[in-house]
Order: sequence, then structure tokens, then C-alpha cells
Amino acid sequence: MTTVAREADAAERAAILEIEERRQRALLDVDAEALASLLDDALVHIHAPGVVQSKDQLLEHLVTRAAYRGMRRDDVRIRMIGDDVAIMTGRLTNRLGSPDGSERVVAGPVTQILARDADGAWRFVSFQMTPDGEQAWGRLPSESAEEKS
Repeated sequence: MTTVAREADAAERAAILEIEERRQRALLDVDAEALASLLDDALVHIHAPGVVQSKDQLLEHLVTRAAYRGMRRDDVRIRMIGDDVAIMTGRLTNRLGSPDGSERVVAGPVTQILARDADGAWRFVSFQMTPDGEQAWGRLPSESAEEKS
């Protein structure tokens, strides 16, 4: 069996989680400058409803809508490809403002890819959230067994 990806070591995990905390803080504070510094210029950001945005569009979304009210991460897994690419997966729960002034919660699994640039800084290259939805097939036997152990 050939494996390209490996689990992040403690130092890599801490560095990536620190960048994720900075991303969340920038979104909550509507700090476009701080967020821009964390994003690769070629970012592809796919929001939960399927809206695909570039870096510039995500920054415009941030300052125009100021929608982010709270975030929580759970079950975060970080895998490395070499020393300069990190794949972070896990659950994300966002509290978001709506156009009518109400608040909603969007939760589901997220995949984020980060790459280390020539200066050694980590930058987000890709983000995709899939909102929780109907599970037509139910759990696999192996998933049920994992819950019991």
C-alpha cells in the first residue's frame, strides 16, 4: 500500500491550528487585511450553499455582508503531503447573520488545503464546506462499530 499523506506531527498541527484561529478571528472581526494575508492569491473558496469565490470575492463578501457571528471546529484532522501542503478536515459550525437581520447556523464537514509559500508562511489555497443533509443510506457497519468502541 502506498501512502502520500501522513498525519501532521505536533508542531505542524499547532502551526496549522494557529493559522485557522487567525482565519476565524479575521472573519469574526471583519478584518479583510488580516484575512487577505492568510489567503493564497489563487484561493478557491466554496461556501456551504455551493457559491464559489476567488480570494477577492471572499474579501468583498466579508466586508459587504459581515455575516460571521461565531465559529466552532470539531474533530479536526490534519494530514501532510510533504512538508509544505496541509489538508485539514473536520466539522465546522458557523453562526451567520442573514440579509433580514436574523441569525442562522450552518454546520457540516469542511476540507481546507494550505500550502507553505517561499517565505515559510502558510496560506489557505482551498476551502469547501458541505452542509449537513439527509443521510439516505445511513451509517456503514464500520462506522457503527467505531461508535461502540
